Amino acid sequence: MIEAGDPAAHRANYDMFSREPGLGGELAASGVPTLMYTGTADPWHDPMRDYARAHGAGFFPVPDADHGGAPRRTAEVLPRVLPFLGAAP
Repeated sequence: MIEAGDPAAHRANYDMFSREPGLGGELAASGVPTLMYTGTADPWHDPMRDYARAHGAGFFPVPDADHGGAPRRTAEVLPRVLPFLGAAP
């Protein structure tokens, strides 16, 4: 569905949400261990990476994946996510 969408509409959506305050503060204050990942071709890559660095969250990039493609790259994602989930208290 995302791939069939209008690129200009996706850009407008990104531009709008990039100005939203979001829940970053609440997430950081929750004390819940967090592991974030996104594709390097995702427009949210840099903001997510920067958030993770600033708040001590784990982060890893999925090379050349876009927003919808990163979660589908299970061979690359699961080896990082499963140990994180197994280590959770």
